[in-house]
Amino acid sequence: MHTTTKTQQAATQNQPRAGRIYRRIGSTNYKVDIHFSETSKETMNDKITRLIKNETESGKAAGQ
Repeated sequence: MHTTTKTQQAATQNQPRAGRIYRRIGSTNYKVDIHFSETSKETMNDKITRLIKNETESGKAAGQ
């Protein structure tokens, strides 16, 4: 079952999609629309580096 709010629909309709990914995990199908912010001041590399750093510092990284 796929549910989205009107706010979510409006937000995604106003942004150009960079792509769509379909994944099946177990018996659940996922459809993920990818989009990028036009106003972001952080690059994708910066964001990934920040996420990895935050996870390792908090001890939530896999295997810790």
